[in-house]
Amino acid sequence: MNRLVPFLLSVLLVAPACSRKGPDAARSASVIALIGDEPVEEEDFGTYVRAAAGAPLVEVSPQVASSLLDQYLEERLLQKAVDSAEPQPKGETASERRREVLARTARLEAIADADLRVEYARQPERWSHPPLVKLSQMILPTRAAAEAARRKVLSGAEWETVSKEVSRAPNAATGGGLGWLERTDLPGEFEKAVWGLPAGGVSPVLPAGHGVHVFRVDERADGRVVPFEEARPALLLAVAERRSSEAVASLLAASRLRWRVAVIEEHLPFPYVGGAARFSLDSAP
Repeated sequence: MNRLVPFLLSVLLVAPACSRKGPDAARSASVIALIGDEPVEEEDFGTYVRAAAGAPLVEVSPQVASSLLDQYLEERLLQKAVDSAEPQPKGETASERRREVLARTARLEAIADADLRVEYARQPERWSHPPLVKLSQMILPTRAAAEAARRKVLSGAEWETVSKEVSRAPNAATGGGLGWLERTDLPGEFEKAVWGLPAGGVSPVLPAGHGVHVFRVDERADGRVVPFEEARPALLLAVAERRSSEAVASLLAASRLRWRVAVIEEHLPFPYVGGAARFSLDSAP
């Protein structure tokens, strides 16, 4: 789930210090939420905030504090799902046990060749690389100046030297490089004159509203489709990431049904604008 703080913060999920549980614990001013009958202490959340935001709770905005509280409660819920998983994970550390449960839920060991081929077919544009040109440009104030610069280059002068001397491009001192571009990246008035040039080719002078341009094609790269076997490692990672995200969402959904989460707004040191349910102290015994 993309809103969760990375798993390294799971070390912060310590056992609540409060000995009371359930609605009775909610009356303690240090308890800011309940997960089932388990109290969530402000001190523990403050430690989490400092690790996640690099600042104490009193120094973060209500919006950030609320978002972090929602994330913290999800972390706690996810940890409860791991602790109650059957069969019990065998990892020695909390992080190892969490990875084991997630891998089991996501069926990462069951990713088959057929799954990778479905992923490969799902995003054909990702594996289709269009033709590219690597361009440099000079921008001159007049057609005459552009023609003179072009003649120098065609006569054997170094492009970078001429660019540094006469071009008004922002990066003229380093040759005016534009990097790799697709055909559709080029404005229409330049595309016809530039796209058909070979590597090393220099365009005619091309007037535009902000000066007269001369382009050089530094390199060309033919378009290609990445074959399945070459794409396999990236496909495996993509499928594993999606299944892991779905596994987190599934575990959290099951945990929310099993353990009700509620925030005690009266005990929070900031206005809560998050998405968790609110616990009413008036209804507590």
